[in-house]
Amino acid sequence: MTVELSAIAYSGILLLVLIIISAASNVTAMGQAWGVGNREDQPSGEGFKGRAKRAYMNLLEQLLVFSAIAIPAHLAGIHSSTTVLAAQLFLAGRLAHAIVYLAGWTFISIRTIVWAVALVGTIMMAYAVVTSGTLLVAVPAVM
Repeated sequence: MTVELSAIAYSGILLLVLIIISAASNVTAMGQAWGVGNREDQPSGEGFKGRAKRAYMNLLEQLLVFSAIAIPAHLAGIHSSTTVLAAQLFLAGRLAHAIVYLAGWTFISIRTIVWAVALVGTIMMAYAVVTSGTLLVAVPAVM
């Protein structure tokens, strides 16, 4: 598996872990009956449980965008030192973001900084695709 696809796979595993952490913290806060019930009452977005949900939702948003660029790049055979570095930055940034977000650290805007590292990875991947010369626009066939 390429580094680019590995970054997507590991990010998917990270997303699963964050969803489980969020669910467990919600059940802990709201009780077992809430956890197995219809969940009419929503838990507040405060504290750890709120940060856990926001962390996985943020990863979901960025993973969708990164994957929408990296998977077609892989299928088109676009693989370079730029795409490898982009994937590594994305994964490292997302992992650091999850840790920082769950811990609630806010000094020196650290959460924003590590979020930006992952975003730079996504932008680098997009740049590699756009400048590869293999990006084609599908044109409908004339009947």
